[in-house]
Amino acid sequence: MKKLSITALLLASILVIGTACSGNQPAASGTATDAPVAEAPAEPAEGESTDGETAAVDADNPWSSFDTSKEEHLIFYAVGTKGSDHEKVVELASNRMKELINTTFEVEIIPLSDFQTKYPLVLAGGEDVDIIMTHPYIGPFTTHADNGAFYELTDEFLNTWMPETMKSQIPVSWDQAMYRNKLYQIPRNDSDYENSYGVVVRKDMRDKYGIGEITSIDDMQEYLYAVADGEKDSGMFAMYVNPTVPLTITFLTGINNWFSIGGMYWDADNEGTITPDQIFNFVETPEYREYCLRMAEWAKHGVWPSNAITNVTHLTDLFSEEKSASDITMYKAGNQDILDMREKGIEAEYFNILPETANTRISPYNYDALAITSFSKNPERAALAVDVMKNDVEIGNLLQGGIEGEHYIYNAADNTHANGPAAEAYPWSGWAWCLRSAFNPEEGGIEPKVAAIREQYDAVNLDPARFPVDGFTVDNTEFEAETALLNSLNQEWATSFDLGVFGDDTEAKLDEYIALMKEAGVDLVLSENQRQFAEFLASK
Repeated sequence: MKKLSITALLLASILVIGTACSGNQPAASGTATDAPVAEAPAEPAEGESTDGETAAVDADNPWSSFDTSKEEHLIFYAVGTKGSDHEKVVELASNRMKELINTTFEVEIIPLSDFQTKYPLVLAGGEDVDIIMTHPYIGPFTTHADNGAFYELTDEFLNTWMPETMKSQIPVSWDQAMYRNKLYQIPRNDSDYENSYGVVVRKDMRDKYGIGEITSIDDMQEYLYAVADGEKDSGMFAMYVNPTVPLTITFLTGINNWFSIGGMYWDADNEGTITPDQIFNFVETPEYREYCLRMAEWAKHGVWPSNAITNVTHLTDLFSEEKSASDITMYKAGNQDILDMREKGIEAEYFNILPETANTRISPYNYDALAITSFSKNPERAALAVDVMKNDVEIGNLLQGGIEGEHYIYNAADNTHANGPAAEAYPWSGWAWCLRSAFNPEEGGIEPKVAAIREQYDAVNLDPARFPVDGFTVDNTEFEAETALLNSLNQEWATSFDLGVFGDDTEAKLDEYIALMKEAGVDLVLSENQRQFAEFLASK
């Protein structure tokens, strides 16, 4: 994706409880609403409609058997980047959907810089919204689900209203999307190494200050300090950070080979398969203390501006605008940084700073998903519309990349896409991460060095047998108060440690933070996580 994956964007939520649950298919758990089911096809014979009258079945329209005689209009909210041609592209997709199921739609974009405040407001009521993007750490998802914001998707409902998705969806994605044995979201159908972050730097700056290739956090620090010292009067910071982009995923969990489990973590350096007693709260580790102290030193050294905690501009934009000499991102976005900067006459480079011992893992499919709101006026039509978005190639590619030949160039030889002349007006996958599918063209023009890093990720992809967490969630019913307190503490403290706000008081503040977590019940939450995970493993 062009911007930082929402996935990575929100991993600072250290103690959010529950991101996936069990079952190979969506579990039938009763009717989610009393809304009338007036349009469902009653499995008609070919050429016959649900009311017994003969109907022409369009072989090119898998949804032609549905009675969509009544036109509907749907509102869709997503988090991401809105290009200047957004309305133009969505209108084309909407027109295509009207032809297929007599439904039009609009897509409202919540900017990456505003999602923490605006997203909850949309779900709090007062907004007309039928479909909304979800992510484990937006909200977080579990809180909104517990509050009844999302429509429950039963097996019967999905088989009726999303028949094409039930055929095409990767089975494990349903496992990852379940919550407390119920389903409230439709996961994407494509994934990649979105939690394996590297760094993007300017080669001219690296050459100017005699910095070698960057293969570790220490190398990165040398680069950042050199730029911070040498560019004080240029208006460019070494790394112009943003409080919505946690640095932990790049400079803590990644380099320490830690993987998230229900809000806690596991160290993949352990030999053999995971055991419940190996799950830990990383805030209490020496590694996190070292990380916090390092971030405080970076802040003191002027790596980023002192008011960075109020910054609302995304890192990638700041890098592109030459206000930052570096970016932190997954390899695809890093490759796009290289291409964008090359157009400006600046050579950028993407480096993998993970240790050779580190593992990688394909990101969960529920890291970008879609939900139907519980207050949608027509959840059945909303589900049908999502089915179309996820399975109609024309609409899917429009929403991902815009207009072929204008926003992107398609290469049929290898099914890839490259930037078109108006790429900035509709960045590829600027917001439609939740709709990604295997039929979308792959990103073309991957730089050889970046492709080599992707191959490194493949070579150390974590064996699922060593990390059997798909289908696991923590049921916090008995300790909701503790969970709420811990989430509140995390929101209050984590970003300040990320950005080195506490300076020389960092260690004392970290001790205070840990003490508050203890008072809030972190030991109970950890022990329950371990106990429930043991039960989960025993049931497999």
